[in-house]
Amino acid sequence: MAEAGKFSLEIRRFIKARRDRVYAAWTDPEQLKKWFGPENVKTRDLIADVREGGQFRWDCTDAEGKEVTISGEYRELQPGKKIVFTWKHEANEDWKNHSLVTVEFLDREGGTEVRLTHENLPTEASRDDHEQGWHSVVGKLEQFLST
Repeated sequence: MAEAGKFSLEIRRFIKARRDRVYAAWTDPEQLKKWFGPENVKTRDLIADVREGGQFRWDCTDAEGKEVTISGEYRELQPGKKIVFTWKHEANEDWKNHSLVTVEFLDREGGTEVRLTHENLPTEASRDDHEQGWHSVVGKLEQFLST
């Protein structure tokens, strides 16, 4: 059995949009509110104080109707290149510590490669759920940027 907090995932997706546009979708709170979250999850409130040390709080309702709160803190912002923030499910006994999400933006011909890494997830099941969720989130980002 793996040690708690040692689970991670990585997702890569090519998006047909300039790197600065993709970065802005992640860092402008008004844009973030329009697309963030997986399919079948309803956002009730999203607070994103996008600056190093700023807080992130996402209140949502999952597909089963359960209210969930995710909180975190922005740790690193490299304009147009990288965002690092902590991520924790509040009121979930598996989440004793924050996990770490890193989103990198790489220039590619015709667009941007988004590389999302989520580290220190508490359980294998959590990793699997988050992998599915992040794929959906990045898919919604791609749709948002194509409009």
